[in-house]
Amino acid sequence: MNGTGERDRLREAAEEVSPVLGPVALVFKRMLGAFERDVGISPPKYFMLHVVAREEGVSQGDVGRVFGVDPSRITRLAKVLEGEGLIERYRDVGDNRVVRLRLTPEGRRVFEEAAGRREDFERRVARALDEEELEELRRMLGALAGVLEG
Repeated sequence: MNGTGERDRLREAAEEVSPVLGPVALVFKRMLGAFERDVGISPPKYFMLHVVAREEGVSQGDVGRVFGVDPSRITRLAKVLEGEGLIERYRDVGDNRVVRLRLTPEGRRVFEEAAGRREDFERRVARALDEEELEELRRMLGALAGVLEG
């Protein structure tokens, strides 16, 4: 059996299990990989840098709420970015329980470079669909998200 035939059969089996989730998961996986390859940074790191660049001094808790992510995951990601020298974590002066974030000069440089590459990535992906199709895709994904939102 050749690799392509086996992959096709496995893809068909996955689609039988979940005709909606299978194709969405495949596109999501490919987009994440392509984003990291083309932009040069993982989507979670990019999104964290984006929020911190836009809202200097944002709290880790607020970042978690924006993305709907458990605070412990945000803490882990913030510590990774801090270890890479891209952000600084510091305690809020008025409430020592709150950890705030700011970009380092290196973090700002990395983010600005990645932001340009992200725009190129978005344009490349968007070219696969015309404007009407993009709007329909956004509408359909929003409908799915709404159904799945607790």
